[in-house]
Amino acid sequence: MRTQRHPVDSADLRRFRVLVAGNATSSFGSFLNMVALHLFVYQATGSAFATGVFLVVRMACGFVAGVFGGVVAARLPRKAVMVTCDLVQALVLVVFAVLPSDARVHMLPVVAVSIGLLTTTSGVVLRSSVPDLVGPENRLHANGLLVTGRAISMAVGFACGALLVSAVGYPVAFLIDAATFVVSAVVLLSTPLRFPGRSEAPAAKGGLPGRAAVVALAAAPAVLAIVLIRLVDAFGSASHQVGVPVHATQVHPGDPAVFVGGFWAAWAVGLFLAHRVANRVYRGDLRRGAWGFVVGTAVMSLAFIGAFTDAAYPLVLLLLVVAGLADGFTEISYTTRVQAEPEPARGQYFGLVAMAENAGFGIGVLVAGGLLDAWRPLTVVGLMHGVVVVVALTYLATTLLRRRTTREVPTASPRS
Repeated sequence: MRTQRHPVDSADLRRFRVLVAGNATSSFGSFLNMVALHLFVYQATGSAFATGVFLVVRMACGFVAGVFGGVVAARLPRKAVMVTCDLVQALVLVVFAVLPSDARVHMLPVVAVSIGLLTTTSGVVLRSSVPDLVGPENRLHANGLLVTGRAISMAVGFACGALLVSAVGYPVAFLIDAATFVVSAVVLLSTPLRFPGRSEAPAAKGGLPGRAAVVALAAAPAVLAIVLIRLVDAFGSASHQVGVPVHATQVHPGDPAVFVGGFWAAWAVGLFLAHRVANRVYRGDLRRGAWGFVVGTAVMSLAFIGAFTDAAYPLVLLLLVVAGLADGFTEISYTTRVQAEPEPARGQYFGLVAMAENAGFGIGVLVAGGLLDAWRPLTVVGLMHGVVVVVALTYLATTLLRRRTTREVPTASPRS
């Protein structure tokens, strides 16, 4: 077994920045295909239900990838896995692009499955590898770079998606999407970063691949809390994802696309700023990470609730900047905390987080879609994000009370 710890120098950090650029390129492709594929599904089928089914299949496959993600990260060469994920997605999109329009409809399940499985698997492998690529002491900075790259990719991908489809058509848009994954694969192959080797720890006997992760999770209550809060967070986030088009149509009926564009643009600005804020908050003291994650989750949900009120548009945009900032801050916080765990548990934990996020979002989409038929978007968002706030603050209050009780016990029993 190759050692998983190695000296990290400034050259490793420079190489990691190159990897971040490649990852941001494929992320741009992912956000581009979110727009282009959803538009294609809706236009080809004429059914909002079919579009929802496509999204649910993607999320379900992401959940399955989370089940196996820890095993893949521990047992297979990580760089090869990430390169394979990129190239297979590129191949699927190329085939999808060159098919006649009618045949593309029949290939949609393959596209949904491949995107759900491969994107999640690649994400689990990359996140669990960060401490070995840049050193444990640099993981906060590295996670901030990844979040910043994702913010740029999301802003550009969402902005370009509809424009590309209208300007060059679906086939060319899908080919551009495929090219982004090829670029990411080339960057991975050409960047001499030292990914951790395969684990030789004995595999868990019996049961499903997720069993070992669940057993490990039971021994790590702090990580268990992160997994549960991420599940609830994803459930709440589904409400604003589904509710934005409905809310935009109500508050800006003349041109709802302007509202939706501003909504996500402001959110992306906040996400872009998250790295700077995380550096200032932690100032090298990563012990604050658990607190920052919980508080950031509550702030994000409160900001999204405020954005669906009848407030003036500039205030709504400001609230969305706060929501994006808190979203990025929580991602940096929990990712950095989970990366403090040793291998192979680290990969298993990230797989469980992916499972929780996909499950929570998938359930949330179904719930929000049903509630929006009867209630206003503000009511739905307030209810679902309100659950997130309650869970986060309850966990925070319980943790504070437990710590206070623990400190008082020695005082009450000096001889113990």
